[in-house]
Amino acid sequence: MSVKRWVSVMVLVGLLSGGGSALAQGGGPVTGAAALALPTSVGVRVFPAPDGHQVAFESNVRVNSHIDRFVCVLDALAGTEPVCVAPPEPQPRDFDPDPRSTAWPVGWAADGTRLAFVGLPLLNGQDGDLWILDVAAGTWTNLTDDGYAGSLQPAEGEAGAPSGATIETQPVWSPDGAWIAVEQTTVGEEHALGSTTLSLIEVATGAARALAPLPGSDTPAPEAGTITGLAWSPDGTQIAFTQRHAEPDPAVDGLWLAAVDSGELTRLLDWPALDALFRGAYPDVALDRIGPLAWSPDGARLMVWGGNLNSTPVAIWPLLIDAASGEGQALPLPAHERDSGARRAVWPLQAAWSPDGSAILTATNGFYTGEAMDSLDAASPRARIAVRRVDVASGEMTLLGGLPTGIAVPFFLASWGAGGDAILDGYHLTLAAE
Repeated sequence: MSVKRWVSVMVLVGLLSGGGSALAQGGGPVTGAAALALPTSVGVRVFPAPDGHQVAFESNVRVNSHIDRFVCVLDALAGTEPVCVAPPEPQPRDFDPDPRSTAWPVGWAADGTRLAFVGLPLLNGQDGDLWILDVAAGTWTNLTDDGYAGSLQPAEGEAGAPSGATIETQPVWSPDGAWIAVEQTTVGEEHALGSTTLSLIEVATGAARALAPLPGSDTPAPEAGTITGLAWSPDGTQIAFTQRHAEPDPAVDGLWLAAVDSGELTRLLDWPALDALFRGAYPDVALDRIGPLAWSPDGARLMVWGGNLNSTPVAIWPLLIDAASGEGQALPLPAHERDSGARRAVWPLQAAWSPDGSAILTATNGFYTGEAMDSLDAASPRARIAVRRVDVASGEMTLLGGLPTGIAVPFFLASWGAGGDAILDGYHLTLAAE
């Protein structure tokens, strides 16, 4: 059963903008900007496909006294209505209940034809499997059926998840679409969550391969859900992941690389090193969360989101890290006269690598003094979010234009496809060739 809707974009989060010191402006290569045509029932996030023009999202439709939930896909380039299908397993609440969450319920295949879906089992307390949605056909395939779908903490008298049942989170596809990497947790005795591994699921067969136990999982009471970001290298040989325990564990938390052939784990950066990079943007704020990450298309660098969501105001920033040496820096944005050690007047919300990896497209909250606030969206002339291009090698920044506040959610990975399409701030942008 599918539901189709076509309405104007919903403004989800309003953020204040700032001013600052004068900067030279460049003419932008943005040749088109259109708000994503999302239904008013959209959830708190959209998840962009690598092609830069498709997005997946949750739609919640109230029917009488209950809410029906749907997994939806919109193709902004095709100009067609979103196609929504019921999730393959009941979802007790929103797929993404916290806009600041680093748990990813879905993952896009590189070619944009399939969507991996796990929901949020560890947040919702509801066991689920790893499913594949064929976007064109609207059909689901279960890859990890463990014979159970129900509460992970059953009420008295209920059987609950059997020992050996598995829970998959943070799905990410291999570049060739043959495998999906996940954090996999096995249910132990008396419904306790047991071992946690970085595992590979073969898409053709559903066969699982435990690549490596997660660092710190060899304790009497291992913690599930410690992976906060997962990304497969463009050449398919490595998987990068960030790990953070609820009770910080400096011995194992940080940025890791896993060799796909051998399962060997290497910690590229420990937590103090990540904290030092983050303080390049916020000298007086301690890093307390590490989030989504993305490889540059050439596999040379990683963009890793870090932040402190308990600070006032919230502090978040992408870190650019050399995948071989671990050397890096906070995304270079010029200082502002109103900056302090704990606050930035111009700060990034979303970012995406360019198709060749030489630049980063970013949506920033705020403008510098002298920058025009002309909106790229003629239908919404008041610009509050700046679209900027940052050259990775030189750090040179160019203002491409402004946008109204669209879907401005922290730790949000935008996308910039090879065809010049991009998803940023709830908009589909068309960019001239690099």
